[in-house]
Amino acid sequence: MKAVFPSALATIALLLAAPTVAQEAAPSDAPAANAPSEAKLALAQQIVDDSFPEDMREEMFFATVDQMTAQMREATLKGMGVDDQGAIAVMDAWLAEYIAESKVTLRTYIPKLMDGLAKSYAVMFTQEELTDIAAFVATPSGQRFMTLSSAVLAEPNFASANQEYMNEVQSGLPAAMQDLQGRLIEYMTDKKAAETDSET
Repeated sequence: MKAVFPSALATIALLLAAPTVAQEAAPSDAPAANAPSEAKLALAQQIVDDSFPEDMREEMFFATVDQMTAQMREATLKGMGVDDQGAIAVMDAWLAEYIAESKVTLRTYIPKLMDGLAKSYAVMFTQEELTDIAAFVATPSGQRFMTLSSAVLAEPNFASANQEYMNEVQSGLPAAMQDLQGRLIEYMTDKKAAETDSET
């Protein structure tokens, strides 16, 4: 097993644990000029409520995390050339525990994420666009489309194509990590040398 595997998997787990929380909401003191009207906010909230039914939100978020984790795990194992089943079992157990703990945190953030999503919709879309979107997601077809938006990640046609993409990207991870390590070592060496020169 290549030594880079544990650190690579740990890094990936950190990125996967709550992918939907990766982007922070805009600061609360954002310019007032960007504040959407109450009408737009109401429409945006309606879209969120219809797109992410409250009793299904957790399931939708967790399904996305699980599918992305499974595909990234597969790509990582393939890219690292790992074949030690004992080591894989240890890593899988650790990953499962980490993701489970992360879901506890994600669960507490879902209300805030939904609020941020509604506000983002209100800022990004016009009143007319919000009206059109709200009309669509209010229909049975629209609600089903949104409900299955995370499930499509696991649908074989998409999952297969996405897995191939992930496998190829992950195959370059060891070299990329080695390159980063080399750059950091070079930077720290140069910095130390510069500090030493300035003291003399």
